[in-house]
Amino acid sequence: MAGQWSEILDAEKLGVPNGIAELDANGKLVAAQIPEIDPGHISGVLSASQIPELDASKITTGAFDTARIPALDASKISTGAFNVDRIPTLAQSKISGLTTALEGKVETTTKVNGIALDRDIVLKSTDIIEEVAELPLDGIIGELIAFEGVLYVWKGAE
Repeated sequence: MAGQWSEILDAEKLGVPNGIAELDANGKLVAAQIPEIDPGHISGVLSASQIPELDASKITTGAFDTARIPALDASKISTGAFNVDRIPTLAQSKISGLTTALEGKVETTTKVNGIALDRDIVLKSTDIIEEVAELPLDGIIGELIAFEGVLYVWKGAE
């Protein structure tokens, strides 16, 4: 019978460089025997579980979904200007330097009904509606006066 010799499995070549890779109990390559693969040679789609955690400093392009952006302490905002919609209403007492900034902006020697504009002024109807001792014979359309506890408005001729 004619034939030839063929090499059969040599146990010394199992799991060694330039030898034969071994398989684990699941029929898969033993991890220690898998060489590093250049990422340029990998194709297909990785599942989320195959992607390792990535340091944020490695992300240099694109835009995050808002669900991925954590709450940010206001002390971390050091440049730019807020849109007016992002600024809450503040009590005057919360605005430092406001009194100083407003000094000289309102002439405090000006008076309203004899009260200088250097403090809060409470206006009552008697401050803006003249109390008269008797009803005048004429007036200006829309003018208000008070006479004996009753308000009167001047109307034009009908």
